[in-house]
Amino acid sequence: MTPPPQSDALRQAAQVGRDGIAFFRRANRLASDPRVKFIFGRAAEEYEGVLKVLGPLAKGKAKGKAPTLFPFEDYEKLECYVCGYETETDEIPEVCPSCGAARYAFEKEVSQDRAWDLVARTTKDVLAFTKKAGAGVKDAKAKEALAKVAGIHKGLLGEAQEERARLEGGTS
Repeated sequence: MTPPPQSDALRQAAQVGRDGIAFFRRANRLASDPRVKFIFGRAAEEYEGVLKVLGPLAKGKAKGKAPTLFPFEDYEKLECYVCGYETETDEIPEVCPSCGAARYAFEKEVSQDRAWDLVARTTKDVLAFTKKAGAGVKDAKAKEALAKVAGIHKGLLGEAQEERARLEGGTS
């Protein structure tokens, strides 16, 4: 993948940040375990921090398309685990329209380890994209912003890796 033109690098990095916020907020709404909700909420907060750094510099719409680095397709469809009814919506229904099961029948069962793995994997990809996108940037403010963004991503990646290691060690 070749780096985008300098004018697009910040816009694309900002778009990836917006995607991260959207993805982790959606995953948070659909998760059943409160600890997993915390993990996804934490990731969304970090991506909001990224957008705060890039937002003032990334005005307008990118000419090139930012890559899709988040598995939105894994969280697009909601399925009732009681009857198999599927729907594509951002909000979990209060009851299944097909069988009447309560809203929890649509919640996703995600382990803490899997949640941290998802955060680590996507953030690692985003970090690589941000570095590559920023390779051709010459503007000092833009370079500084991308460096801050890389720091945020590295912090989140480190946190995810530490938490995964802690969970694998059995000290939850």
